[in-house]
Amino acid sequence: MSQIKIVTDSASDLPEHLLEKYDITMIPLTVMFNGIEYKDRVDLTMDEFYDKLVNGSDLPTTSQVNPEQYLEVFNKYLAEDREILVVGISLKLSGTLQSAQIAKDMLNSDKIHIFDSGSASLGEGLCVLKAAERVAAGDSIDQVLEHLTKHREIANGLIVLDSLQHLVRGGRLSRSQALLGSVLNIKPILSISNGEITVMEKVRSQKRALNVMIERIKELGVDLSQRTIGIAHTQCLDLANDFAELVRQEFQPKDIVIHIGGATIGTHVGTGGIGIFY
Repeated sequence: MSQIKIVTDSASDLPEHLLEKYDITMIPLTVMFNGIEYKDRVDLTMDEFYDKLVNGSDLPTTSQVNPEQYLEVFNKYLAEDREILVVGISLKLSGTLQSAQIAKDMLNSDKIHIFDSGSASLGEGLCVLKAAERVAAGDSIDQVLEHLTKHREIANGLIVLDSLQHLVRGGRLSRSQALLGSVLNIKPILSISNGEITVMEKVRSQKRALNVMIERIKELGVDLSQRTIGIAHTQCLDLANDFAELVRQEFQPKDIVIHIGGATIGTHVGTGGIGIFY
């Protein structure tokens, strides 16, 4: 058993087999549909989430992990005399890591270390995975944090939306703008970097949008041959697999993690979205 215990939140979207492989503890965010609260990936599966998202009348909301949830986890592993490394969703996107900091302050422990991934979904997940790999390699907590800082400095993500409707439901786009965009088959491409999500550009057709994401990465001249890439999808696995094959052909990455995006990304993107994180 490693002396360093890694803790993350459910916004990281890591598949179960990687959580189990590296003994990563995942603390769930809360998802609310029509006034009913669910613990993300605990009492609401991803398939159930998307079923409610598609068929429900109201847009769901997510709320951050609370300090009490972190306290329970921290006390468990401090009792085992282990170092605890929390890698979480960007503070610019959620207050989840503020809750972790509150719990740490309440315990006044120097064995708890909190790291802001600067991302979400598999962007956050890749940061967690990097930490897990370094811990498995025998690094000290300081060495792991140094690797994570370097990773965060070069990490980026791009997300293409299939539908504009969730931008309308979330108040980010007017109905008239969405109607025009739908008629023109406009697909927005979002960029996530340094913890912030911005609209990078808008293109016509999803196929074109996926190719544009590849082009933008190539323009950066980044060598991905020694890096793991994350591809998150919002209930469109076949499209994600096809996109992953294109990514393999273009960049020959060390590995690709493909997984369905959870409630945090799904609430804002809707179904049919694809994200690439590297």
